[in-house]
Amino acid sequence: MNITIICIGNELLSGKTINTNATWLGKKINSIGHYVHKRIVIPDDTSIIKNTLSGLMMNKEIDGCFIITGGLGPTHDDVTRKSIFEFFGSEEKFDIKYWEDLNNRFKQNNIAIPLSNKGQALIPDNGDVIDNPIGSARGYKFNKGRITTFSLPGVPSEMKAMTKASIIPWLKQKSEKKIHEMTIRTTGIPESILMDEISSVLKDNQECKIGFYPSLFGVDIQLSSKLKTRTTELAKNISNILGHNIFGYNKDSMEKIVVKMAMKKKLTFSFAESCTGGLLGHRITEVPGSSDIFKGGAVVYSDDAKISVLGVDKRCIKKYGAVSKETAKIMAEKVRVIFKSDYGVSVTGIAGPGGGTKKKPVGLVYVAFANNKGTKVKKFNFFHERKKNKLRTGQVVLNLMRLEMMNV
Repeated sequence: MNITIICIGNELLSGKTINTNATWLGKKINSIGHYVHKRIVIPDDTSIIKNTLSGLMMNKEIDGCFIITGGLGPTHDDVTRKSIFEFFGSEEKFDIKYWEDLNNRFKQNNIAIPLSNKGQALIPDNGDVIDNPIGSARGYKFNKGRITTFSLPGVPSEMKAMTKASIIPWLKQKSEKKIHEMTIRTTGIPESILMDEISSVLKDNQECKIGFYPSLFGVDIQLSSKLKTRTTELAKNISNILGHNIFGYNKDSMEKIVVKMAMKKKLTFSFAESCTGGLLGHRITEVPGSSDIFKGGAVVYSDDAKISVLGVDKRCIKKYGAVSKETAKIMAEKVRVIFKSDYGVSVTGIAGPGGGTKKKPVGLVYVAFANNKGTKVKKFNFFHERKKNKLRTGQVVLNLMRLEMMNV
């Protein structure tokens, strides 16, 4: 089935809000064997909404269904409900029971319900209502000719919950054959090199669609086919070639893999963070059970903090600088002793955009690992942008932890 996604919102067109809804819907739709024919973004404007729907309906090449996201809230600029009702020739009916339910919800939170929320109790006389399990704005479903149209609120969490509960089951019934997907998650290898490495096994797998999705954290390789054996076979061949550059599959995260490995090996870690500002500790503690392997951390951003909190000799910082292999080494060793962990991990660098020199440019990062056998220090040169440097450094450190535990 061909599906058209229509996203409504002035904030999407202005760039103030990133259109994550369309991306999420596209992945979900593709995973169950359907195809996104078109994605459209339009403003909160009644005439444009109605004209867009009219034009799509008249296009004989478009078949299947429309999924609309955006609007349906209580604010004055949400014209979606009114526009869609008018387009489908639907009279508004007031759902008194739902209005009473909304009142009760607000009362439970000691809030008087605004009269503007009354619009969320309006329902069409010729369409179906889609329940919202986590919010107050319900959605709608209309049938017109060969097209079924779903209208959902734009709040991502609500849109996802309603899609999973109502639209996905409906789409699955329309699927001729399930699509089998697998995502191979890699890091530490550029996209161009990765593609060269696996080019030999891609030629013989024409029945399997392959997508490459690079990011600051690595490259995801997505495989999909109507034949499960094709995705399984290709994934195995790619895994054999890329080896330890693959850190996980499907929804695996680097921090989840690291915590799982450390728990299995009964190893503990502690962090001394400078340029990452606590990012490593945050990522590790996002994983349930991380308290078993993470002893603690110190964000020692300034020179004074490195000296007073960790006990780094100020003569070392004066001689070599805060961003140096010597300082990184002592930071890792000191934090390991403080927290009595198997490994002490330190990171110090120049995140930017200022602070760099010819000898120590922006993006220079040192990472150190200390255990009872000694200390290893690695040097990296990343980007000129602060945020990218922090994110990339966080991923690199976690990956080094993974490789260290693999003895690579």
